Amino acid sequence: MDNVKETLIHLISIPSVTASPSEKEAIMYLEEILKEEGIETERIYKDPERLNLLAHLPAEKPEKEPLVLISHVDVVDGDADKWNWPVFGGVEDGGRIYGRGTLDTKHLTVMELNAFLNLKRSGRKLKRDVYFLATIDEEAGSTFGMEYVKKAKPDLFVHAAVINEGGGFPLRINGKDYMMVTVGEKAVCKVKLSASGRGGHASAPGGDQAILKLAAVLEEVFGAEAELDFGSHATQETMARILGSRDCDNPVAADIFGYSGQNTIGLRDYRIGDRSNVIPAAVEVVLEFKVLPGTRVEEIEAFIRRHVTDGVQYEIMSFERGFESNFDNSALKSVIEDLKTISREEGFSCEVLPMLALGRTDGRFFGSEGSMVYGCSPLLMDDSFDVVLPKVHGNDESISTESYLFGCRVLDRFIEKNCL
Repeated sequence: MDNVKETLIHLISIPSVTASPSEKEAIMYLEEILKEEGIETERIYKDPERLNLLAHLPAEKPEKEPLVLISHVDVVDGDADKWNWPVFGGVEDGGRIYGRGTLDTKHLTVMELNAFLNLKRSGRKLKRDVYFLATIDEEAGSTFGMEYVKKAKPDLFVHAAVINEGGGFPLRINGKDYMMVTVGEKAVCKVKLSASGRGGHASAPGGDQAILKLAAVLEEVFGAEAELDFGSHATQETMARILGSRDCDNPVAADIFGYSGQNTIGLRDYRIGDRSNVIPAAVEVVLEFKVLPGTRVEEIEAFIRRHVTDGVQYEIMSFERGFESNFDNSALKSVIEDLKTISREEGFSCEVLPMLALGRTDGRFFGSEGSMVYGCSPLLMDDSFDVVLPKVHGNDESISTESYLFGCRVLDRFIEKNCL
């Protein structure tokens, strides 16, 4: 695709905020490009006004597992009063392209589309099936997006290789440049704690107060966070081995390293009454456990049971398994070496450093089924992780034009090498 810059700018100009009509417009724009290249597409949807798009380049005799190129075209909205450029302008200024979605994650959509079209144009035999999958609703939990696609196409999610968002951003750590590639995600478990007691007017508090029971248990639970020692530390140990140290002079890198070896508890929601002069008879909170891959829900429940006292009830509301690439798998080693070599040949000498994704992505729907998921949209130091993080969902989201074009070349060559 010769006009990757123009394609990105056009896609950014479509204000495809989650659940807005423009989600469909963005998908149909990609559909039109694919059809112009003679590639058949399939619309997958729970709601006909909210489309996901799948395209397939089949191999005659597949020698490897399929490669699935995934990204989402929906975005969060932006406050125009706080931006210096139009939120959906796709304006190029000073060597950067500005607009919502430049980093999350329309740049990856076009990088993947470019590589996909180039495979088709090559006319050469593929050694694996290759899929291009653009979805919606990722920013709101993926109910109408990847979650539904998985129900409609379950076989696609099993034992595939997947290129996903979340990585590819560089970081300078201890004097060396690294390209960060995500290789897994934490599990997330939501637990509701509730208590009941004697309610009444705040002027006459009794001894049997629901909120006091719950407060005591919360203090106990958060105070015991260090007991959450389950799950796999393989990603963190691999990071330490590549870095040659467990210490990082870059604060963002230090946070990423710590995150890759830590289980945490957060307060997700609460209901403790809405009137200042009333003691509530019933209260509840929802805790969110973010725990390392390999953690089982039974381990979290056992922790809760140890620290919940009489008078407080618990309920496991949901549990989404984490996943992590197998570090003994030759596929991951090949990914690391290929990205290092191609990046160097394209002008950026770096090491490749695996990490756990900092949030939940659509990759979780594949990783939980045994697929190898790599988060990688390769970029240059102009878009280093510490620069990018405040811009994702923030004001004046932008990407360096040079960095973006570099990523298009690297991902194109990487996919070509692994498919032809």
